[in-house]
Amino acid sequence: MAQAEPLRLADGPYLQIAEQPKQRGFRFRYGCEGPSHGGLPGASSEKNRKSYPQVKICNYQGPARVVVQLVTASQEPHLHAHSLVGKQCDKGICVVNLQPKESIISFPNLGILHVTKKNVSKKLEERMTDQPLYVFSLPQELQRNLISNAAMSQSKEMDLSVVRLMFTAFLPNSDGGFTRRLDPVISDPIYDSKAPNASNLKIVRMDRTAGCVTGGEEVYLLCDKVQKDDIQVRFYEDDDTGLTWEDFGDFSPTDVHRQFAIVFKTPKYRDQNLQKPISVFVQLKRKSDNETSEPKPFTYHPQIIGKPRSL
Repeated sequence: MAQAEPLRLADGPYLQIAEQPKQRGFRFRYGCEGPSHGGLPGASSEKNRKSYPQVKICNYQGPARVVVQLVTASQEPHLHAHSLVGKQCDKGICVVNLQPKESIISFPNLGILHVTKKNVSKKLEERMTDQPLYVFSLPQELQRNLISNAAMSQSKEMDLSVVRLMFTAFLPNSDGGFTRRLDPVISDPIYDSKAPNASNLKIVRMDRTAGCVTGGEEVYLLCDKVQKDDIQVRFYEDDDTGLTWEDFGDFSPTDVHRQFAIVFKTPKYRDQNLQKPISVFVQLKRKSDNETSEPKPFTYHPQIIGKPRSL
């Protein structure tokens, strides 16, 4: 397929993501592990109601070709070394033809093949050289050694635990060839479920859900798997206007036990002269990507001022 210039017309056809992929809970697989069981689910997918990533060509009715590639989650996207696998996938990309009467296309069988770290540069070089659909390619006149250098440079910075889907639609020209390229759209990040920072955060249980406004009280918190250097216990309060208070539990990495329990001390509440109990929220927060767990209620009680002892 010849390289095509993006099609940009006022009120003309454009590509839109109708359903994002689910960001967490899907595992990237190595080639030696065999095929994946089930495709990449959509963001709204549930156990008894499966859904998958979808795109829609707006302001258009007719045949089209949609190409899906993996790109990096970096601010400036580059092709990723991982590969898409499954039906209608070849050499790491997926190509699907849209029928004339359709406007939405679903991708129910996408798997993600994890390249080994030592092969990242080689795979990138192959992809840059072989794929005419490579949107972010170097100009054709540049020599292979420049492509090799670019692949080597990108491989050093590539995060193998996260990818995004890049969808590109091609409309037919007057000869029927799919050369009229619409601007590509890029999905939300997809995190490899076996990567250390990819698990969903969840508070399972706390041994206390209330404490004094003075803080400093010890709490045992059980949780799903966390990384000891990448986790916070966040206390916060909000109202109709937004966030009104925020502070964090006090603990060190040595207080995180086997990735499933945290022993921390509660922070001081913002009002030390509280006259009646007040409910706030507590949640886990991952430092690296600001991901948070579902919040749990926590009640702060006023200070108890002891009465003088009678003689």
